[in-house]
Amino acid sequence: MPTGLATGLAIFSNSTIRIADRSSVSGDDNGIVVKEDGVGSESQIADNTITIDGSTVIGRNGTGILVGSGVDFDHTTINVTNGSTVSGGNGVIAEVMDGGTLDFNVQASNLQGDLRADAASQMHVALSNNASITGAMTNVASVALDAATWNMTGNSTVGRLDLGSGTVSLGNGTTFNTLNVAGNFSGNDGTILFNTVLAGDSAATDKLIIGGDTSGSANVRVNNVGGAGAQTDKGIELIQVGGASNGQFTLAGRAVGGQYDYFLFKGTGTDGNWYLRSQLPTQPEPCEVDPTLPECNPVNPEPVLRPEPGAYLANLQAAQTMFRLGYHDRQTGQNGGRAWARVDGSRNGFDAVSRQLDIRGNSQALTVGADVWRHDSGSSVGVMLSSGNATSTSTNALTGYYARGKVKGEALGLYGTWRGGNGADPYAGFYVDGSVQRAQFRNRVQGIGLADERYDSRAWQGAVESGYAFRVGGASNGGIYLEPQLQLGYNRWDSNRHTEANGTVVTSEDADGLFGRAGLRLSGVTRWGNATTEVQPYIAAHWLHTRAESQIRMDDEVVDARIPRSRGEFSAGASLKFGNGVGAWGGLSLQKASGFHQTSAQVGVSYSW
Repeated sequence: MPTGLATGLAIFSNSTIRIADRSSVSGDDNGIVVKEDGVGSESQIADNTITIDGSTVIGRNGTGILVGSGVDFDHTTINVTNGSTVSGGNGVIAEVMDGGTLDFNVQASNLQGDLRADAASQMHVALSNNASITGAMTNVASVALDAATWNMTGNSTVGRLDLGSGTVSLGNGTTFNTLNVAGNFSGNDGTILFNTVLAGDSAATDKLIIGGDTSGSANVRVNNVGGAGAQTDKGIELIQVGGASNGQFTLAGRAVGGQYDYFLFKGTGTDGNWYLRSQLPTQPEPCEVDPTLPECNPVNPEPVLRPEPGAYLANLQAAQTMFRLGYHDRQTGQNGGRAWARVDGSRNGFDAVSRQLDIRGNSQALTVGADVWRHDSGSSVGVMLSSGNATSTSTNALTGYYARGKVKGEALGLYGTWRGGNGADPYAGFYVDGSVQRAQFRNRVQGIGLADERYDSRAWQGAVESGYAFRVGGASNGGIYLEPQLQLGYNRWDSNRHTEANGTVVTSEDADGLFGRAGLRLSGVTRWGNATTEVQPYIAAHWLHTRAESQIRMDDEVVDARIPRSRGEFSAGASLKFGNGVGAWGGLSLQKASGFHQTSAQVGVSYSW
């Protein structure tokens, strides 16, 4: 086609045109214009068919395809197939005016631009076979999608919408659009994608307004656009139905904002609209019969919480305690060796936020250390290196949704011990122990149907511990000892802030703080095998307390792990020291408080020379 023409191709009446084999039609103004033939008073456009097959139509400054300027129009059918493109410099793919009728069929092609018709004209759009249109539609008489996609870029008006196995995306979240269907809507398992600020009832959202009746079924997907979540009442209205609301809309995937899960509800009674609420959907049969029953209209219904906050809390709790060691945790009995290694494993459970979230987890840690200086009295200075991981599952008891938390971490630390025993009884006496560690963690939260969230955290931890072992009985070659103990430590976390893929901002809430332990340890010392093997069994009871919060903040709301600040710990175990300098120890412990429990096992080895 020669350049410089206002119209690339002008079509009059009773024409069948095929543009194929990678052809290109372009005009300085419009690409294709279908118009009346201009002959006689009965001039008309009648039954034109244009097929664009694997080719390109361009209107450089105007519309891609313009059907108009006629006197007595009949149908024009345009088929766009096989990867063809149609574009207009004014952003319009096709336009019908002055009473024309256009059937615009798109197959296996991706088009960018708007479709529009004036008040006197009709445009019928059919998309199929993986076709897509990205643009707005204005005054389009009908739209049918079958295995195809319509990505709206602005408010649109259509007369009827038939949604087969396709998708209508109401926007990209930068603005909120409304699709106004003047007539009826029918669905056949297609999907409508809404962008919504997931918050309270008045939150901004894309909307679907249907003036007529609804039938069939369709899925609804919701993309949260910066919503912090909130407790809803009636809910966020997504779909408005003016006629008979017989269609079924089902939430596909999850709609999450802040700490809340949202669900799709149909209005009760004569209200056929559809709403998002941060409440659990229940539709008991009595409510369908009589929606005025009190149980169908609860006062301040409990909001439904996401399980992901529980996974964040479990990650925080695991990192806070993963590398927390005391003096006896590094020792074979009362007098340890120069090189040592220890393995810890634990399982715990706690509930969060009004017991709606149930959290279960386990962790493992390996710590190796060596004294770089040691005195015969047992005083020492050393270095230690730790590596550990933890996994957890947070389950919402109401919805059954769950999320998994994972933590991997390492820590490098220094420790030092001063012992004030006496030569006559090396197992009795006073000790002061201190340690400091720098830890880093790689965290992950995996929620059902949501993007994986990954974030890093770092912390300093220091602790000072003291105790005094009194001989309370036993033979001269051993003995029984009662040891009061006191430990005081502090955790300081680097600033922890993570933004989820849905826009929710997650931060640690007052994770810094003091922790302490006070209690009694009762141990015995005896010798086996001609006094070459030393055996030290023990039992201990401690009171644990922390001032650090086991909380996170999701946007503006605090999620509490409900781990009591104080809890009891009971432990028992034994250690062996052989004559060749090798030592081994092991133990079990149980922590218990209201809403929290933890069981742990420890084993260790040491070698002194």
